[in-house]
Amino acid sequence: MQRTTAPVSFMKNLFQIYLLLSLSTVFSQFSVSGYVRDNETKEPLLGVSIFYDGSTIGTVTDERGYFQLSTSRRMAGSLIFDFLGYETVILSEVKEGSLGTIFLKDKPLELDEVVLQPDTWSRIKKLRIFRKEFLGTTSAGIRCKILNEDDIRLYYNAEENRLYAFAKKPIIIRNRHLGYQVKYNLVDFEADFFEQTNDTVITKSTYMAGTLFFTDLDKDKPKKRHLNNREETYLGSSMHFMRSLASQTLTEEGFAIFKKRFQVNPKEVYGVKPIAGLTQVIQRVERLAITFNGADQSFLRVSENPFFIDGYGNYTPSRNLFFGGKIGENRAGDLLPLDYAID
Repeated sequence: MQRTTAPVSFMKNLFQIYLLLSLSTVFSQFSVSGYVRDNETKEPLLGVSIFYDGSTIGTVTDERGYFQLSTSRRMAGSLIFDFLGYETVILSEVKEGSLGTIFLKDKPLELDEVVLQPDTWSRIKKLRIFRKEFLGTTSAGIRCKILNEDDIRLYYNAEENRLYAFAKKPIIIRNRHLGYQVKYNLVDFEADFFEQTNDTVITKSTYMAGTLFFTDLDKDKPKKRHLNNREETYLGSSMHFMRSLASQTLTEEGFAIFKKRFQVNPKEVYGVKPIAGLTQVIQRVERLAITFNGADQSFLRVSENPFFIDGYGNYTPSRNLFFGGKIGENRAGDLLPLDYAID
């Protein structure tokens, strides 16, 4: 399992485990359709949620189990099929046209995890730390609220000095700063801590993974303050950086790259070329410092080349990239959907 040293852009990196490499930069209508049925009875399933991971683009099946989902261009996210009581299906390769019939299997009853050691932390303490590590402490993070905290199970392992989180239902996040409600299917959460002699807890690293779907809190049109907050969150983010890197407009977009304290031309340290509808990138120096608008300081360490960027700023394999500094402070509260664009 991947470990990263705090602060890291955990959510922005790790939720992309489920994202595709198959983006094609076309702007014609891209449509997929199909049917969803019960694997045992073969009966159609009404109300199955179908969405592109990390986006606002989704739909539900009708009484025939039929769905159709159209976008202005091909999405890079995996297609998620989610229905209460059934195992989630993730299609990592989505081709235009009919997907045929998708069969969902009943989710087996899960026994509680065997706890080998007693949990020495109170739920209040665990929940407080979980909120901080999961949502973040930025302006957006502190204004987020988890609507179903009772569905989250928390366990602290004293021997490992590690906090685990589990959720059998999607975690529902209301983000009043950005104007989104986010359904987060938590796959894994672990937070490691430094050894402490008192009650103060300092996080060493955090790992989290899951799939996400965004909906606007405002039914008709996003409020102006939400649009402004989204733009402020986007500028200087990992999404903004990756989109600029792919289009080779880092300097124009306000980013500066530094190698051993000296500013360098991005073309000296990045090899960028289009390949199979994606942008292939080679970072020629393992660690590079990054500033945005001459102020926000971050760094990017690449453990293995190449990596790939799609048209939405989504990059893979995310486990080979490590963001720290300003970009690395962001958590679930600072997430924007992959289809976000400045209006």
